[in-house]
Amino acid sequence: MKNKLIFIIPFSIILTILCGASLNKKNTSIITTAYIPVNNGFTLVYQSSFGESVTNYFQNGEFTISSSESDKFKYKQTMEIKDNGVYVTETYQYLKIFLFIKKEATFTYNKPLLRFPLPLKPGVTWGWQGKEYSDGNTTEVTVSGKAICRESVITKAGTFDAIKIESVIESSSNSKNTVTEWYAENIGLIKAKIIIEGGGLMGTLRDFLGYGTIEFELKEIKQ
Repeated sequence: MKNKLIFIIPFSIILTILCGASLNKKNTSIITTAYIPVNNGFTLVYQSSFGESVTNYFQNGEFTISSSESDKFKYKQTMEIKDNGVYVTETYQYLKIFLFIKKEATFTYNKPLLRFPLPLKPGVTWGWQGKEYSDGNTTEVTVSGKAICRESVITKAGTFDAIKIESVIESSSNSKNTVTEWYAENIGLIKAKIIIEGGGLMGTLRDFLGYGTIEFELKEIKQ
């Protein structure tokens, strides 16, 4: 049943060609913790498949909390941002499918889940294997990812120089999410595309509402 809103598309020759069109000297630069800013006071507003949603980052002791919410969902990740990578220690998600149908789950892990390594630059790959716990159930989870390229991304909030990250998460419960994300320095996530396969909480959403693909695009930055 386990599935998170985090992760990716298999790398392909087509993607290589598309990214190659936007490659320049910036592709040799490295990505640091500035791509997940915490104390900048920003509120990120997205246009999404769920309607308008709002995301904030804040610090809770040694942990960084990413909190996203719309009328139809809540999604929160508790992360550790270290010099060598971004790690997830807990994921919470809530979905309001209909007035009378709600799905809620909290996921923890036997060891911090590697979101992506740092420093990060195009061509870097990573993987993670571990156990995920929720509602007394244990699921084996495998994560793989790759930083594809840097490219200019146009959103409703403006045009950003961003790094494109693709990853895939699969579980022993036959669930799979494919996710492509774009991150901009000093802003954070500016765009995401999630392809839902298999079961789990997101599979339930797909079956009820027909959301095989979920998309987010930055609409506004509030201070």
